[in-house]
Amino acid sequence: MSSTNPDPLPRAPAAQGQAHRRLASILVVDDNRAKATALEAILAPLHQNVVVANSGRDALRALLREDYALILLDVKMPDIDGFETAALIRQRKNSEHTPIIFLTAFDQAELDMARGYSLGAVDFIFTPIVPEILRAKAAVFVELNQKAQEIQELFYAAQDANRFKSEFLNMAAHELRTPLSVVAGYLSMLSEGTLGQTPEAWRLPIDMLNSKTGELNRIVDDLLLASRMDVGALPTVTQRVDLSKSVADAVARAKPRTTLLDGQVRVEVPRRPVLAEFDPDHLARILDNLVNNALTYCRTSPKVTVRVVAADSPRIEVEDNGVGIPPGKEEAIFDQFVRLDEPSLGPIPGTGLGLYISRQLAERQGGRLVLERSEPGKGSLFTLVVPAAPGVDGHGRAAAPETAAGEGGETMRPYIVNGT
Repeated sequence: MSSTNPDPLPRAPAAQGQAHRRLASILVVDDNRAKATALEAILAPLHQNVVVANSGRDALRALLREDYALILLDVKMPDIDGFETAALIRQRKNSEHTPIIFLTAFDQAELDMARGYSLGAVDFIFTPIVPEILRAKAAVFVELNQKAQEIQELFYAAQDANRFKSEFLNMAAHELRTPLSVVAGYLSMLSEGTLGQTPEAWRLPIDMLNSKTGELNRIVDDLLLASRMDVGALPTVTQRVDLSKSVADAVARAKPRTTLLDGQVRVEVPRRPVLAEFDPDHLARILDNLVNNALTYCRTSPKVTVRVVAADSPRIEVEDNGVGIPPGKEEAIFDQFVRLDEPSLGPIPGTGLGLYISRQLAERQGGRLVLERSEPGKGSLFTLVVPAAPGVDGHGRAAAPETAAGEGGETMRPYIVNGT
């Protein structure tokens, strides 16, 4: 037996044309120097980084320095044999899944294979070694390792790109906020007559400017919110909320738009409170997005129904008679910056962030937002499911229900908000 090599050294430099890919490292562990040199020569045509260790201890030291695509491990070695070395390798987190191919004599294959596979061996190669077989098997694991590295690099690149995008959105939104505040302030003073009597001919242009400034402020709010969510910097304060009251408030906020569009919003809520655990500001934003979308994406006078359903997981349903979602786009509408192209509706202001933000806000608090059903030309039904408040019964109620007519034994209290 030859002496051990205390300092394993990388060999076999990369061939021309391979420099664009990161080299994979292969660890050869064999106490026989001549055999180790032969293995190194067999692997040389792969043009990867081959490291030789002449003992189990040297192999463990080599694993502290770097990670390997493959370990070729001789079974019979003094001091620490191949199986003991493999067991120690598997105890390290960084190498617990590193592929190990055992090198063993054919005459003891059956016994060695049973023990080797129990230690996580991926394969065995028997002596005398056939170079073509060894190279072919090693090449597979080298390729797998390089693909894994490429995927990891793409993942990190995507994370960086997402971070840069979020930082840009945050910066752009903040930069827009200041001039918008100034414009909104002067428009307010003009509207209120602070700067003097406003000519009647200016009323309509000022109202239009106020409307467009409000749209810009909402766009800036969406950009800021999306960027904060992407970097995990969005504050959330959950508390007990009454879903019926939240819906009533959202419908009241939408009344001017309902009136403008000559629409109708029907509200159906149980007579008893339906309590959930949610951030009230985030719930308000989700409801505003859903109700405004229902009013906006409609060719005729919009008719919207908003209903609160008491259940184990309370839910809010928003149903409309709008243009519907084209087949195949049901999930895409929840992505960032996705807008539905509907020529019959003309240009619609916004960023395409509303449904993305709404779903993210719901999921971050244990809820979910889904498109329950939709048919082009006939409308859509969105459902927001939220966590029930602790201490309430299985239907989101704080007290026993009245004699029932609806789901969960609750009588319903419908009312209509007309756009007149």
